[in-house]
Amino acid sequence: MNTVIIILTILVSLLYLKWVLIIVLFPFQVVHAHILKKNAPQLSAPQPPKGGLLSFLDKLYIYWEKLCKKGWQRYMLFQVGLIPSHHIRKFIYKALGAEIGKNVVFHFRTEVRGLHRLKIGDGTIIGDNALLAAGRGLTIGKNVNLSSNVSIYSGAHDHRDPYFKSTPAKTRPITIGDRVWIGSNAIILTGVSIGEGAVVCAGCVVTKDVEPYAVVAGIPAKKINERPHDLRYEFKKTVRLY
Repeated sequence: MNTVIIILTILVSLLYLKWVLIIVLFPFQVVHAHILKKNAPQLSAPQPPKGGLLSFLDKLYIYWEKLCKKGWQRYMLFQVGLIPSHHIRKFIYKALGAEIGKNVVFHFRTEVRGLHRLKIGDGTIIGDNALLAAGRGLTIGKNVNLSSNVSIYSGAHDHRDPYFKSTPAKTRPITIGDRVWIGSNAIILTGVSIGEGAVVCAGCVVTKDVEPYAVVAGIPAKKINERPHDLRYEFKKTVRLY
């Protein structure tokens, strides 16, 4: 009986160990994110402050990331997407450098990368299981609706590069205008600009700019219709859990 209790105790401890690590390392990540954000416009290598506590914390976090083969940030943010509280998730995203407006909703299992280069306007709704890869810059306007399983990639590998690198030509910011609606399972690729009020139909792949109020569909996405221009709605939905 004692052996069973010991085994169960160890298993439960391991289950909660990840959250202990996340809480302990969070202040270090906040410092590192602040340094990344400061250097983001130039996309340069982060320049840590010289000396002092911030420099020490940043160096410790960089060392930890090296130990984890640069996988800790992604693992941590994936776990954050599972926290059953919309407000806690948004607080963490903001602390790690994201600029998030009022009444923005991140639904369950959202996965975000490159938070220091993410900007989201008021009233925008991010659907379940969305993937926002903002490492090269992602700006989302006001009252935008991202449906479930939308994937947005601001970076990409260059298949012509001999080392399959993510070259500057393949890593450009993405801009999504106000009141855009992106349907379920749509994919938005690097360098795309989607104009105000546009509709991206479910399941399509956007590889080129979308003009304002256009309705696009298909692979690759092409204009099939146009949306009315007199759009006035504002999303003010708030949630507690999920």
